[in-house]
Amino acid sequence: MTTRPEPSRRPAAGGSLLVRGGLLLTLDAAATVHESGDLLVVDGRIAAIGPSLPPAPGARVLEAAGCAVLPGLVQGHVHLGQTLFRGLAEERRLLAWLRERIWPLEAAHDAESAYWSALAGAAECLLGGTTTIQDIGLGPEAASLLDGIAASGLRGFAGKCLMDRGEGLPARLAEPTERSLVEAELLGERLERAAGRLRPVLNPRFLLSCSAELLRGVVEIAERRGWPVHTHALEQRDETAAVRAAWGGRDEIEVFRELGLLGHDLRIAHGVWLRPRHWRELAGCRFGVVHCPSSNLKLGSGLARVAAMRRAGIPHGLGADGPPCNNRLDAWTELRLAAQLQAVRERPGALSGLDALRLATSEGARVLGLEREVGSLEVGKAADFVVLDLARPELLVAPGVDPHDRLAFGATPAAVRHVAIAGALEVEDGRLTGLDLGEILREAGRGAARVALRAGLG
Repeated sequence: MTTRPEPSRRPAAGGSLLVRGGLLLTLDAAATVHESGDLLVVDGRIAAIGPSLPPAPGARVLEAAGCAVLPGLVQGHVHLGQTLFRGLAEERRLLAWLRERIWPLEAAHDAESAYWSALAGAAECLLGGTTTIQDIGLGPEAASLLDGIAASGLRGFAGKCLMDRGEGLPARLAEPTERSLVEAELLGERLERAAGRLRPVLNPRFLLSCSAELLRGVVEIAERRGWPVHTHALEQRDETAAVRAAWGGRDEIEVFRELGLLGHDLRIAHGVWLRPRHWRELAGCRFGVVHCPSSNLKLGSGLARVAAMRRAGIPHGLGADGPPCNNRLDAWTELRLAAQLQAVRERPGALSGLDALRLATSEGARVLGLEREVGSLEVGKAADFVVLDLARPELLVAPGVDPHDRLAFGATPAAVRHVAIAGALEVEDGRLTGLDLGEILREAGRGAARVALRAGLG
């Protein structure tokens, strides 16, 4: 067995760092931009923002002239446990995609493959500028998946994926209800005791794989622990039709209301088929949607009414979803697509470049309940930021172009130079600082071969 990297291998936060002379896009409420600004970090938090700041004694200076500096990107819905399945579930709609490929592959994971899957996905996120995630987890091997995410240094939410029934669900994934709930709570307790960058979230997968008993158990734990709930809902029309058939004619929101889930911090992935009749009720709840445009396109799910729902008061974040329904974990693609698809849904400009960047930063943080901690560059917040090299042909613009548009429509992971979480440089000069990418790719590749073979796809 390969020795697993420990979180202690990551660079430690602490001390002082001065990021000097960059184009600072703060993404604060006023969308403040500093044309040539400095960012002072002390003990992992932003201590000052402005021009020509003096470095604190002993501070490291990171030159950012010719670069843009903005908050680290937030992805509110990812499946790092599916990183090894990339390319193995093409040309299928959601339910066939799950039953024929994804569930058999998830059932084929072992502890090592789950661990290295997490690290491979996390490495891609970090190298692309993502600093915060919300992961939906795995059932069996959830503990190893969480170990891998913790070792990566990413901030965010993670937990066990809860399933206890479902057409086509492999026996290994259809876990006994009570055991699944107990394990989810124990894993959440473990994250809380670790007091690291990961926090617990309850992850009932979706209504077609969860019994009413399981969902009532989720509500009970959420009430007792104060933990958020993260699930898939209203992704495809045929999914919602199947939900109605299985739940006495009710759609997902009606079931959530009946079981008490709308009384808690509920984050749903997709929400493509949320209707205006839902919007008023949901805008009054602690509720948010994570929009996954690439996944919605690839699985043929539809075009979500993101701009209209935001006007109705429903906050939205962004997520790449998983590698088998997207092929990449690139938040830049998601925010660009989010804006472009609303131009088709409504009109050009319905979701501006600034709006799209907010979905991936400040508003995405709000969906996760982290808006006081991350999502914008403001004094007192955690120093989670990304530095982009502007000396790239795709980012060449004339004077006067809105810098938010410049990045929203032009930036890609290729421009990412540095990435910091809590002031610690997790990526420096385009390279992971605390993880061995070669080792991750080697071990993840071995795991991918084992999993595909066990699932009958190798």
